[in-house]
Amino acid sequence: MKYSTGANKSKYDLRTFSYLPTTANHKGGVRYTPKFIDNQHRVGICTSISLTQNAHNATGVEYSPDFQYLIQKKYIDGNWTEGSSALSACKAAHKYGMVKYEDFKRFVNEDDRKLTYRKYIKKLQAISDEDIEKLLENAVKIEGYAKIPVSRDTLANAINSNESGLITRFVIDNLWYRAPIEPLRKAKNPISGHLVNLTNYAGNSFRIANSWGTDWADKGTAYFMLQDNTPTEAYAVFYKKIPKEVNKKETLNKVIKISQIMKLIDLLKRLGLI
Repeated sequence: MKYSTGANKSKYDLRTFSYLPTTANHKGGVRYTPKFIDNQHRVGICTSISLTQNAHNATGVEYSPDFQYLIQKKYIDGNWTEGSSALSACKAAHKYGMVKYEDFKRFVNEDDRKLTYRKYIKKLQAISDEDIEKLLENAVKIEGYAKIPVSRDTLANAINSNESGLITRFVIDNLWYRAPIEPLRKAKNPISGHLVNLTNYAGNSFRIANSWGTDWADKGTAYFMLQDNTPTEAYAVFYKKIPKEVNKKETLNKVIKISQIMKLIDLLKRLGLI
């Protein structure tokens, strides 16, 4: 199967939520194995999948890229043509939010991505405004996003400060469809833009997590040398911190211990020992 692509280049957005240092270690960043590799199959929804994969790695929650793509096309892009941009994905998640895969799969799910784009998009268009509004009631919004300058140190520092990786656009050609394909090379005969997650680095070598399933390349991942294959743009996404549930038993034990210590101190004072 030849997977679809579908990432248009973003217009520059002045919004920023981070400050990045000017230098980075030769080796650094939190080298992680992506927790989830999704599959866009025949439809060009790499922009929404790259964001939901990024969110999955950051939060552990599987969000629906199909719902994300619906929101991007309906409310941000204002069209239903195949393809979108990293900026549209970020704007949609910031303004409207993302919903869990489980909550949306009865409308559209991964199996529908095996259809033609025309049939896939018709299923999205058939979802009523009322259903969308209900889904948005439980949507989770991202805290913010920042466009990262494409250079070795800025990308490396962004990875260091954002453990979920960066959503990153490449211009690709037919070589991307071959396996094994490490390292990724610059497109000689460009066919499209494509969005992936930039996960970690070592020197000038960077690794990506793709959206073409775990059968692609090295379990869905591959690497490239920055000087040989430079991405066209990259975005860092920031997620709201979810408060950890308070351990009531642990808190009670701490209170009891403090109370016992205070009683002992009081006793020692009364005995004139302190």
